[in-house]
Amino acid sequence: MARMSLAEFEARYRADPDPWGYTTSDYERRKYEATLAACGDGPFSAALELGGSIGVFSELLAPRCRRLMTIDAAPTAVASARRRLASFPNAHALVGSIPGGLPAHDFDLAVAAEILYYMSISELSATLTWLRSHMPPGARLVAVHWRQPGPERPLGAGRVHRLLHEQPWLGSLRSGTTDDYLLDVLERR
Repeated sequence: MARMSLAEFEARYRADPDPWGYTTSDYERRKYEATLAACGDGPFSAALELGGSIGVFSELLAPRCRRLMTIDAAPTAVASARRRLASFPNAHALVGSIPGGLPAHDFDLAVAAEILYYMSISELSATLTWLRSHMPPGARLVAVHWRQPGPERPLGAGRVHRLLHEQPWLGSLRSGTTDDYLLDVLERR
């Protein structure tokens, strides 16, 4: 399998409303708990979730945010996220690609969960440039990625997290790495 295209992501959501088991997987539940703890209690003025999918994590994060924006390129996933977030007037799920469709706002929290390793190196570089411009000093970036390699994830978790740590504008706050995933909390300098 080669890198997944945006059309392939959409096709997966059309074939199965929860193709990765976000609502049923023990792995996902444990990862969500660790990711939410890594985010902190908030309240966050403005948070951004990259690759928000069907909004399962978004629903957990929304109560900690004055404003939450999620973005995903799969319209079917975003429609599910919008239904899941309907009771949170502060939360908005956007259809858009990353980084081209990212909103022109500043964020004091950005969450990238199992999304950055699907990108090409140029897309990741452009995403990091965008984040640097839209995260004020002290803003937090929480990145978590499944450790298992796969051809549909061309960068791999290890490479993505090494690249994050090499960014001179990001400082490491802590790591919550397990045998299953890499989790890093970084702060905008």
